Amino acid sequence: MKIDLNNVHIVLVEPKNPGNIGAAARAMKNMGIHHLRLVNPVEYRDVEEQKKMGYRSQEIISSSREFDSLAVALGDISTVFLATTRKGKWKKDFLHPNQAAVLIAERIAKEKIAVVFGREDSGVTIDESQFANYYIRIPTAVDYPSLNLAQSVMVMVYEIFKLAGKSQEKIVFPKRAEKKKYERLYNNIWSLMKSLEFREDDKGLFHRSLKRALNRTHWTNADIAVFDRACKQVRWYIDSLLNKEETK
Repeated sequence: MKIDLNNVHIVLVEPKNPGNIGAAARAMKNMGIHHLRLVNPVEYRDVEEQKKMGYRSQEIISSSREFDSLAVALGDISTVFLATTRKGKWKKDFLHPNQAAVLIAERIAKEKIAVVFGREDSGVTIDESQFANYYIRIPTAVDYPSLNLAQSVMVMVYEIFKLAGKSQEKIVFPKRAEKKKYERLYNNIWSLMKSLEFREDDKGLFHRSLKRALNRTHWTNADIAVFDRACKQVRWYIDSLLNKEETK
């Protein structure tokens, strides 16, 4: 599934830290989301802290839009997701970030979607929370989570990006060596061990463990050649020592 991220809008309500705005923009840039809306933000556009945290993301800052209220900011939005940690009678059925991302993917082709993040210190008001169609809680290992604003944005835009199809590149392993080359290496190692007076019968524990260990690798022909050469070098060194002993 591949979705168009152009309909995703990140909305920050009264952010008080320019660095958080810059870091949020940087998270968005990395995940391919470009629309940022801010409700009554602190001064941020030309603030050094914002520029530092929003490294290479200033095009998002330049095109960001500011609004006097959340209602106005959401005026042209069809579906609103609110990230919050606070429960209340207006906020009951919380979604995990990945669940929210699935719903966003289902709607994004035809609707403008907003993901809203509240104030760093107090979240959103009860009235503001009523604009949400869905509520999101980011699970944490502690009872009282303290995720930074930009960290929360990063979690959500990443989950959305995962469903965009752009991160679903197939992992391609290099061509694995043929079994007969694994068998050759196995025999080389076993022969070397026996030359070192390793005292264990064929088909013993080490014998089986060695074969199992080799079969669990994803080595290429070149990888196996490296170990073949190592065995050859050790065997040559052993033979040279034996020859020196014989000539004494």
